[in-house]
Amino acid sequence: SDRSDAFAAGGFGGGKKKAVKSKKKNKSVKKQPTINLFTPEGRLEHIRSRVDAADFSPLSKLILKRLDDGQIALDIDPNSIVVIDNFLGNDLITSMRAEALSLMPQMVPSQSTRWDEETQSVIPYEKKGVLSMQIEGGTAGYAASPRLVEYIVSLTNNLSRKLNQVLPDAYHLATEEQTNKLAVCLGDGSYYDKHIDNLGGSSDAGDQRKLTALIYLQPPNSHDGQPPYPNEKVEDDPRGGYFRAYDVPEVGDVTCIAPRGDRLVV
Repeated sequence: SDRSDAFAAGGFGGGKKKAVKSKKKNKSVKKQPTINLFTPEGRLEHIRSRVDAADFSPLSKLILKRLDDGQIALDIDPNSIVVIDNFLGNDLITSMRAEALSLMPQMVPSQSTRWDEETQSVIPYEKKGVLSMQIEGGTAGYAASPRLVEYIVSLTNNLSRKLNQVLPDAYHLATEEQTNKLAVCLGDGSYYDKHIDNLGGSSDAGDQRKLTALIYLQPPNSHDGQPPYPNEKVEDDPRGGYFRAYDVPEVGDVTCIAPRGDRLVV
């Protein structure tokens, strides 16, 4: 018999096939839809599905908070954090990293603001060893980094939509408004000063940011060897680059989060 007959008979060896009576039950298996990451529509759908599958419930944690008038009320815990590993998958995160590297010639030394205890005011400063730029939409911006633009648009829309289902009305997020920054730490002691992203939550300063979502574009196997979050220890890892979250999970605590590739921190 030929090769296909041998496999059909269950192995190699020839001989005549014997009729075997058997009962066969057909079970229908629901196939997962295949998402095409080579098309914009496929990538947008992939990001939406990853947001829908992720557990962001810790962000809706309630705490007792003392109001200005001395009353006690339930409020959203401002120090809640969610860490999701393998968020987008190796293929998409690798493509996004390639786009980010191609944009490095356009980056400038990263500017930010921090609270100065001496002057009791917010002051600007330049981060050490950090380059950054804002990802822009439009025809030129999309042509330069389509996957980064798609990620920002899709995450803003779908994460806000999902969280708005569980957050109190006062904390609802805009589904189409965001600021973004693509940042590259060059090493050799580069770091961010301790800071609050939205200037302490003051709307008087014109800063309406309520939530920060950070994704690491390092190779997916970066920082291997560490235990899973939240048990990572920056002291045991000479590579550095850890995100330090102050007052997490409780006031006075510091939680260190490794910059693992394809890790989303919200």
